[in-house]
Amino acid sequence: MVLDELVVAPVTITPTKPLTPTHVKGLLWTDILVKASALAGRVRLLWNDRMATLTTQSTAFWQYLDRVEPDTDWSREPAALIGERYVRFHTEGAKSDPRIVGAYLERADASGWIHPAGRRVLDAWRAELDLLGVGDLGLGKDRPLAAAADTTLETLAERGLLVDHRRFGGPVHLDGTRWGLPLRQLVGSDGHPNYLLPILRELIPAIGPGRVFLLVFDDGLAADYLLLDRVLTVFGGRSVRLAFSRVPVDGAVRSSRYGGWRGCTLSDLSAVSGSADRAAYRLGMRLYFAGVLPRRSAQPFRMPVLRRCVGRAARLLTRTPADVDGCLLPEALSRSRDPNGFVDPYRLTTSLLGPLPADPRLLRIYT
Repeated sequence: MVLDELVVAPVTITPTKPLTPTHVKGLLWTDILVKASALAGRVRLLWNDRMATLTTQSTAFWQYLDRVEPDTDWSREPAALIGERYVRFHTEGAKSDPRIVGAYLERADASGWIHPAGRRVLDAWRAELDLLGVGDLGLGKDRPLAAAADTTLETLAERGLLVDHRRFGGPVHLDGTRWGLPLRQLVGSDGHPNYLLPILRELIPAIGPGRVFLLVFDDGLAADYLLLDRVLTVFGGRSVRLAFSRVPVDGAVRSSRYGGWRGCTLSDLSAVSGSADRAAYRLGMRLYFAGVLPRRSAQPFRMPVLRRCVGRAARLLTRTPADVDGCLLPEALSRSRDPNGFVDPYRLTTSLLGPLPADPRLLRIYT
């Protein structure tokens, strides 16, 4: 595949909970992929907070918080406790007022508004990812989506991609039946968008000659992302889908809305006691999440193995160039390159990090 620019577009995360092992795996894979691929070609990371906040998944939760805790000062609340409320919100099956949720969505779309609890979560993520050495995602940096919702719906309708029942008071569906795919609701009968609409608002205007989208998502969203891939082709876009398996915790694979992540959030992992410094923590986390856990791995999260990876990272970082065999990073990048043009983090990590070549460019990727 010939390309001029690789646009890496990971599915965004709603700022409603702490970062879990599944989130950490996806973020570290994306970070290594972007940094390594940028050494061999043009790469751009596409992340916009509004793709996660202009959804009922976020706004219905925020409406719930304002209803049950109208006087809470969210600026000092730990992200884990906000996440526990998120779990409670789903467990209780709390009903949201569609009019209030709609007002929240309109406000968020018009001005980039985020509920104070959401901002608190984003602040926590930003601090944790900075410690982890993940490249700047632009968390909290507001930027309008590239196209308006109505404009995007009109554009989709012109291509025959919508089943639109709004005039009857019904929903709008994305129509993938031409590819043998089922209808997918894009806008509910209440006028509220599915998470796919903000993504389409951002990606369709970004389509251009020589540009390929790398769509990064967890495999629970595979059907939606297959439909997204097909829709982009109608507009002349080229895309590659990269699905990740979720990381089981205590033997179970579950969405973060159902909990089960206590004690293994990114905040918990960064607070584990030990003698490793920041560089060893960053390298060790990458050794574990990108080297021990393949992209489609079903291995559960194992704290003892993560500890060993951080310890191994500390030992690797104490070696001098004379301790290891020479290695030309360009050759390693070439060996790790996927046929679709990006550097595969698992291949790179497993091929280079035992032992660690003394190349400053490599260290910038991993530490």
